[in-house]
Amino acid sequence: MSLTKFVGLLAGTALASSAFAASVESNTDAMSQIAELKKEIAELKSQNSDKWLTDQRADEIRSVVQDVLSDADTRSSLQAAAATSGYNNGFFISSPDGNFKLQINGQLQNRWAYNWLSTRDMTNSEVTTVDPVTGATGTAKFNQAGISKAAYGFEVRRAKLEFSGHISDPSWQYAITMAYQQFFNSNNPNTAPTEFAAGGGVNQGDQFAGGIGLENAYVKKDLGNGFSVQVGQFKSPFLREWLVSSKYQLTVERSLVNTLFSTGWTQGLQANWNNDNLRVMASYNDGANNANLGSVSGTQQSTDTGLTNTNSGVGFASWAFTGRAEFMAFGNWAQFDQMTSMRGQAAGLLVGGGINWQRGGADYSGTTQGVPANVAANGNADGEFFSWTVDATWQLGGANLYGAWVMNTSYGQPNGQANIIGYGLVVQGGYFITDAIELFGRWEWMSTSNTNNNSVATDNVTTNTANNAFVNNIGTIGANWYISKNVKFTTDFGVSWNAVTFQQGVFGQNIAGADYRTEGANGGGQLVFRSQLQLLF
Repeated sequence: MSLTKFVGLLAGTALASSAFAASVESNTDAMSQIAELKKEIAELKSQNSDKWLTDQRADEIRSVVQDVLSDADTRSSLQAAAATSGYNNGFFISSPDGNFKLQINGQLQNRWAYNWLSTRDMTNSEVTTVDPVTGATGTAKFNQAGISKAAYGFEVRRAKLEFSGHISDPSWQYAITMAYQQFFNSNNPNTAPTEFAAGGGVNQGDQFAGGIGLENAYVKKDLGNGFSVQVGQFKSPFLREWLVSSKYQLTVERSLVNTLFSTGWTQGLQANWNNDNLRVMASYNDGANNANLGSVSGTQQSTDTGLTNTNSGVGFASWAFTGRAEFMAFGNWAQFDQMTSMRGQAAGLLVGGGINWQRGGADYSGTTQGVPANVAANGNADGEFFSWTVDATWQLGGANLYGAWVMNTSYGQPNGQANIIGYGLVVQGGYFITDAIELFGRWEWMSTSNTNNNSVATDNVTTNTANNAFVNNIGTIGANWYISKNVKFTTDFGVSWNAVTFQQGVFGQNIAGADYRTEGANGGGQLVFRSQLQLLF
């Protein structure tokens, strides 16, 4: 279209609009306006030789357009690379270049638990008593010492905030976990606050809670090619059941076999390596379950004068080595971060094994009237401890099976006493009957042998330890309801067919976390019912 025609069309449009807007318009005025427009167009033509849009002008316009488009692309690129935040398996914020990242996760487990001791416990099991006037010691049966047959109530089993991410570049990683430390009571009313004389492990209350403490607190460097190294406080790499987060357990709580042998959190140095099918973890550390301790809290020589004849352990171990290797026959590593297997998930098989070898930190050599000193009560006492385990996990996409065998040998006891050996076996499985409902069952067996060195567990729960000889079988059944990806309701019912004669495991883990209570050797076992709502963010 020529410039004349274009301007004529424009003028016609203007004329029509003017006619519509005005009630009376003079034809003479309209014709006069058109004539003036034509005159101006003619002058433009004569000045630009009918080429008013020259090549030079066209190039200038193209340059301007390109600049505008380039600026738009730059703005779009900057917007995409800007500091990001949001939610992706946790709340996160990161820098524009991706070199800094902070991710925040949380876990909340609210539980109601009921523990019922057998009638035999009330009449056979006993605690040490102390006369408040004379200080004389004695014993009293449970039904005489104010220990209730039933204990029940609500508890905040876990409340955690987790901070993780990387600094400077993605290879410098960190993890910090702040956790509410639940108060764990014992059955003995003389060794616990009188408010909890009814027994321990359930309904403990906030007044005597342990406050906020550290779980993970480490820095990790990714060295590439599957290698990494970390230093700080972390889970000791021994039992698979322990290494899987409490978020992703099959039952309400881990097994008592785990409690008996778990190495818990520790402080130290750990090297890691993995490829598509194999991963290895090796750690030099402060010893099993020795976390949140200062360096000067370590080894200590006993000041025993030969009168108390105790070997309870002080500080952390003199030295400790922990290692674990896992072989994945098929599947992917991420799916083995949990103990269950959802419907539609790929099948996988994982086989693993681990060791923990440590020397207790307490140098004890006391005797009482020529009698050799007591055996080590825990992994920090005088003696050496070698633990090993093997396990297998089979995930079937809607069903799962897990089994583990663990064994601990306490040797190098004071005055050449015989070794003490403890064993444990766990078998469990789950099956989804719908996409959201999973049924499960677990059987566990544990025992500490009698070597004529360690005494058989007695009826007095005050003096029994995990190294006193005993045998126990525990069965658990229950169900999970996966309300959503982040909300799960679990309820289960456990039966201990034999007496649970230890309050703490070999390395200090407390049975109260599983809502069980310690009993005398001739106790009749106990029943435990637990319901728990878990929320993750």
